Amino acid sequence: MVLTESAVKKRTINPQEKINKVILASRKLFVEKGYGGVSIPDIVQASGVSTGAIYSHFKDKETLAKRIHAHTVDEFNDLLQSRLTGEESVQEVLKVFTYLVCELVEENPILMKYMLFMQHGGAVAGLSPICETDPFRFLQQHLRRGIEEGVVRRGQDFMVAGLSYTGVTLRAAELRMDAVLDQPLTEIRDILAENGWNAIKA
Repeated sequence: MVLTESAVKKRTINPQEKINKVILASRKLFVEKGYGGVSIPDIVQASGVSTGAIYSHFKDKETLAKRIHAHTVDEFNDLLQSRLTGEESVQEVLKVFTYLVCELVEENPILMKYMLFMQHGGAVAGLSPICETDPFRFLQQHLRRGIEEGVVRRGQDFMVAGLSYTGVTLRAAELRMDAVLDQPLTEIRDILAENGWNAIKA
């Protein structure tokens, strides 16, 4: 059988490439318009992937939203873990987190905006709050370690310590992405890390 050019082209399209296009385009739309403000035709137009192809990989918009959530959390966690050797002190682990957030705000603000702001207005059931996902559980684990080792102030819950530390960095991220802060966060990341640590250190 002789394959036509269009048939060859169709066979060589990587399904995972289509999925990634849909996830990235949809994530951007959800961040910009909110979950309720985005339709499948919007996603088709933004991704360049047909309606049929989208529905062949995702049952509905809610299923897609859950995949985006998992993809984004995994992406952030992979970036965080790739910067660690496993030998860091608690302070160094937290500093790596701050550095990553500052980098993403400048280089991949859509990912960072999703991590900070996307709750889908409660429209998507079964999504874990960001604070209960792997990267934040990882930070909580090290904050517990810091309290046990005596380098993080005792007498405070590890969750409160986490809020005190990450609040400095995440608030700066919000202000930068809202164009309130003019200075790139990558230029003040050491100050943010130091201020966060000073808020919780023993």
